Amino acid sequence: MPRISLRPKLSFTQQELDYLTKLSRSRNQTASIVERSKIVLLSYQGKNDTEISRDLKVDYKTVREWIKRVLDLGVKEGLVDKSRSGRPQDISAESRAWVVSLACMKPKDLGYPHEIWTQRLLVEYIRENCIKEKHPDLSKINQGTISKILNASKIKPHKISCYIAKVDPDFDQKAANVLNTYREAKRLNEKKEKKKKLKL
Repeated sequence: MPRISLRPKLSFTQQELDYLTKLSRSRNQTASIVERSKIVLLSYQGKNDTEISRDLKVDYKTVREWIKRVLDLGVKEGLVDKSRSGRPQDISAESRAWVVSLACMKPKDLGYPHEIWTQRLLVEYIRENCIKEKHPDLSKINQGTISKILNASKIKPHKISCYIAKVDPDFDQKAANVLNTYREAKRLNEKKEKKKKLKL
């Protein structure tokens, strides 16, 4: 026997329905947004949560969650991921460069018995050494943040099978110089833009 839902029915304007339909067929949106719009449309068309879950091959709880969010927040806000609570972790460009340089080194060269890094091992090393290496913004780093930093650089230390060359011993200083050059160029560019606006 199907479950009886006490949840209110979804109700949309024609504009909202057109928006949902466009999203559900989009090839430019993320797969998650396309999937969520399909969930909401199917619910609006009268399918129950179990049917939607089966038809789209998604978890039943996921179906309920996104329908509830659209009911609570509306179409546009309800389909996007929740913003995470708490202050986002600010990590400097220098600290990111240091993480990347570590991932390109052998853990053995830093006193570990391992040939390649795991994210857990990298977190352990960074937390223990970040203050000494003048990167205090990394003191609470976690595996998720390391993964994002390395993915942005297209580095996967756990998949490294060999090392081709030694890391430049002056890498940190050279990286700092390059980052300072970019920072200075950005500052000068912003200054130039301000002058243009003042002239107008």
